[in-house]
Amino acid sequence: MKKGLLFILLAAVSVCLPAQEKEKAATSYSVETNRFGANWFISGGLGAQMYFGDNDGKLDFGKRLAPALDIAVGKWFTPGIGLRIAYNGLQAKGAALLEDDAYVKGGVMSNGYYKQKWNIANFHADVMLNLTNMFCGYKEDRLYSFIPYAGAGWVHSWTKPTDDNIGFNLGLINRFRLSSALDFNVEMRSLFMKNTLAGENKEAMLGLTVGVTYKFKKRGWNAVPTVPMVPESQLNDMRDRVNALKGENESLKRDLVEARNKKPEVVVKKEAGFVPRLVVVFNIGKSNISKREYMNIEAMAKGIKENPGKVFTITGYADKGTGSAEYNMKLSKKRAEAVRDLMVNEFGVPASQLKVDYKGGVGNMFYDDAKLSRVAIVEE
Repeated sequence: MKKGLLFILLAAVSVCLPAQEKEKAATSYSVETNRFGANWFISGGLGAQMYFGDNDGKLDFGKRLAPALDIAVGKWFTPGIGLRIAYNGLQAKGAALLEDDAYVKGGVMSNGYYKQKWNIANFHADVMLNLTNMFCGYKEDRLYSFIPYAGAGWVHSWTKPTDDNIGFNLGLINRFRLSSALDFNVEMRSLFMKNTLAGENKEAMLGLTVGVTYKFKKRGWNAVPTVPMVPESQLNDMRDRVNALKGENESLKRDLVEARNKKPEVVVKKEAGFVPRLVVVFNIGKSNISKREYMNIEAMAKGIKENPGKVFTITGYADKGTGSAEYNMKLSKKRAEAVRDLMVNEFGVPASQLKVDYKGGVGNMFYDDAKLSRVAIVEE
């Protein structure tokens, strides 16, 4: 048994070796585990099978061959591991010493034995291992796959006297890809039983069938996303930029503290004047307002409050080059609302003087620069 397993493993590895160099990262890759409804299949095959029992040597080789039918339904849970439920059967032939033995059909042969023939069915569940994918990596358009399997099930004789027993199955599927949906199979299988059918000792069936497999949608496997390696030089540039931004942020914090601590100038106006529009710039994909914008918003808020009879519109925008139209519409609304809430809650602008509007994703609004389309504009 150990020698047999070793032979299967060596055979599977030998399939990979001739093409191993050709099937590296570009053609074979790791995959994501699929959903339960994916990678189901149904297969069928026709061929011949041979019974091994007490007197199997009393028949000529050709007369021992009986027709065989295979039908199976299963699923691949990974490119290397699958389960199936299968039916194998149709007919078996053997030889009996006595005329009244079970399943005797026809007269006595020249050697004094009687021909046996009976209908048989083997229902079983198998674990399948695609050793080609397991050792070589998954490749969607691979021509050949080496798939041993093992399982157990129920063996039943339809011919009277009927009989039942537990059977153990071992086999090998040679799979050849025809298309994304169809495979051609050459299956070699064996069934082992304990004195259940036409003999008194341990019995077995060997079979060889050819057939096809249809793979239901969704079929195939998605590659696991890979994160590209970033060169050390680029990482250093990014670190320098982050440090520069930190320094700029600290400077803006100091400016904001100084601006808040500065005593306000008293300006006496006889009547309200013109209030210029305000453009608030946001980071990509964000609706939170950076501290550097606070001074400009505070000045705008002051101008609005000095014009109590006027209503100002806050219009949000997004860069249509990033994100979907639905996402950009929501993002532009959040940006406009963020400016309104800051003016009302932080700088005391009456909510009745502010109206929110949003336009979603737009093209470059200022100086052909996409970053300047990620804004909210406040104007009368």
